[in-house]
Amino acid sequence: MIKETAVSLFLTVLRAVFNIFRLMPLKEKTIMLTSFGDNMEYVIDEVKKQTSSEIFILKEPRCKKTFKNINSNNIVDFNPRKVFSFIRGMYHLATGKYIFIDNYHVVLAACDFRAAVKCTQLWHANGAVKYFGYRDKTIKKRPGSAHKRFKKVYSKFHYLAVGSDEMAYIFGEAFGADDSRMIKTGVPRTDFFYNKQAVDDAAEKIRAALPELREKKVLLYAPTFRDDQFDLADVHLNINLMKKSLSSEYHLLLKLHPAVKLSGFNNDEFVTDVSTGFEINSLLTAADILITDYSSIPFEFSILNKPMIFFAYDLEEYEKERGIWFNYESYMPGPIAYNTEAIIKQIQENNFDIGEITAFNNQWNKYSRGYSSRNLVKHIYRT
Repeated sequence: MIKETAVSLFLTVLRAVFNIFRLMPLKEKTIMLTSFGDNMEYVIDEVKKQTSSEIFILKEPRCKKTFKNINSNNIVDFNPRKVFSFIRGMYHLATGKYIFIDNYHVVLAACDFRAAVKCTQLWHANGAVKYFGYRDKTIKKRPGSAHKRFKKVYSKFHYLAVGSDEMAYIFGEAFGADDSRMIKTGVPRTDFFYNKQAVDDAAEKIRAALPELREKKVLLYAPTFRDDQFDLADVHLNINLMKKSLSSEYHLLLKLHPAVKLSGFNNDEFVTDVSTGFEINSLLTAADILITDYSSIPFEFSILNKPMIFFAYDLEEYEKERGIWFNYESYMPGPIAYNTEAIIKQIQENNFDIGEITAFNNQWNKYSRGYSSRNLVKHIYRT
């Protein structure tokens, strides 16, 4: 209850600040409020190509992107603890005509955009396995004030960029958005996976940075973040068993969520922790086989048409606590494994159905065909 009171007070102050700035003229500028930045980088390039709109980045603390293609004076540290900078960010939100966002941003509950403003939700996942938004099981016991706030934030998404009809349906369920708000131009950051030269260069850089991969095939384990698991003693894989069975041919890379710390882990000749210092897109280009669970990574990895194994050791518990949008066991484009032994067997047998992955890609990347950023910007600025 104390937290809810604090959030309400915070938003009341922000609303007053926003409304003061709202009295100022609306400008033909582009504001990007970001927690992640991946989609923003691609949209930035296209906004520069297609428009003369000045771009400002409101960079939340969790965003690790540097945005080298933007003047540093136009990058705002959008952190409530940095009061002057945060207020500057609110000024831009109140006076910018084009707004791009990539997450649930609570500050939007305080922003009453003018009719001419276009706010586009790029989101931070190309597809979805677990419930979120209105369907999120973890918010059911939150007080009514929180649910009213969620509704206010979701209502600010004038448009949502999607790569598939499936994701349009999910956004509809998660945010209460009808089909008229869906922009079926594809997801900007997927453009990377259609650029063969960029993909090859990224894979080569990974191998150059990690000489232990030389003459080895790459297994990439990239699990999703689980609630409250910030410090792990293990990753549920029996790495020693994998090493005995697979080390002659494979090297294992671990890519954990940036918020997760793996205690007492040491790299060796078979396994390397690449959780920091390496971007997931680049790691995907170097991977021969992806091992994941309920992450959204497979939706992009499928574009590369390479094998996947789904390590769902806690499927029943996860479905009960978080919820899944579909029948996981029959829907994912690869074998489901519940233990390390099953993973090893699948790798050794190498009996993957690539046709299944192609079909999955065609379904989930229906509108993401290498020109998503261009098409999105054209739609937003010329409609």
